[in-house]
Amino acid sequence: MKNMRIPLLIALGVAILGIIFGSFFDLQISTAIASSTNYFGLAISALGPTIAFAAIALMGGGFIAFAIKGQYPIILKVLFYGLAAACLGVSIFYPGGEWFGINGFYGAAPEWVGYLIVLLPEAAAMVGGYFLFKDTENKNMWIVFCAVIVTLGIVLLPIISGLKGVMHRPRYRLLAVTDAVSFHNWWEPFADYKTYTLAPYNFASDNFKSYPSGHTAEASILIVASTLFPLASKKLEKIQLPLFLGSCGLVLLVAFARILAAAHFLSDVSTGATAMILFTFVTNEVICHIKQLHIQEA
Repeated sequence: MKNMRIPLLIALGVAILGIIFGSFFDLQISTAIASSTNYFGLAISALGPTIAFAAIALMGGGFIAFAIKGQYPIILKVLFYGLAAACLGVSIFYPGGEWFGINGFYGAAPEWVGYLIVLLPEAAAMVGGYFLFKDTENKNMWIVFCAVIVTLGIVLLPIISGLKGVMHRPRYRLLAVTDAVSFHNWWEPFADYKTYTLAPYNFASDNFKSYPSGHTAEASILIVASTLFPLASKKLEKIQLPLFLGSCGLVLLVAFARILAAAHFLSDVSTGATAMILFTFVTNEVICHIKQLHIQEA
C-alpha cells in the first residue's frame, strides 16, 4: 500500500542505524547490560514469538474463511485448507520450542510443555482470523497471503538461517563464561567454531548462532502483517498505522530483550529487523503495482 512507504522506510532506517551503531559498540553495550539469567529478557524472548506467529495463525483462519465462504474453484478451496493447516502448524511449532528451549527458560520444564502453552493462543488466533477475513472486500486476498508466505519464507530460511550457518558468530553469553572464544564483529565469520563444539570445550553449537537474530526477524512478522493484511478491508485500512506502530514497538521490545538475555548483540537484532522490513517494503511495492490485489471500488 502506497501510504506505508514512508513508515516502512523510517523503520528500515532505524534498523540500519542499529547495525551501524552496533558495528562500533556491540561489545560495550552487551558488557554493560547483558546477562544470561536476565528473567525479563528470557520472558520476552519466549513470549515474543508466540505473539508474532499469531499473525500466521490469523492468516490460517483467513484461508479457512476463503474456503468456506469464498466463491472459488474446488481446487483452490482444497489448497486453502492445506495452507490453513500449514499456518497453524508453523504458528505452534516455532514459538512452542522457544519457551523451554536453549533460548528460553531452559531446563525449567520439558520442552514439550512449551507447545502446550502456545496451542491455545495460536488456535484462538486462527479462529479470530476466520472472523476477521470472512467478509473480506478483496476477493484476491488469498494471493496477498501467498505473497506474505513467500516473503517470510525467504527472510527466515535462506537469509536468517543461511547467515547463521555462514557466520557462526559467538553469542555474548558464551563470551561471558570463557576466555577460549573471542569476540567477533558481525562481518567476521568464525571459521574455526567447530573446534569449540568438541572436547575439551564441548560448547553447544547454538552458542555460535548470534548473527543475525532470528527472534527479532520473527517479531517483525507483525510488521509484514500490519502492512499487508489491511488490503482485506477498509476497516483495517483505517487502523493500519496504529497497528504498524504497535508492531514496531514489539519488535524493539524483543530486540532489547535478546540483548538483555545475552543472546545477541545490537547489530544482530538490527540485521534481523532490517532483513524483514526490507523484504516487506519490496513485497509492498510489487503489490502496489498490481491493481487486482486491491479492493475494487464499486
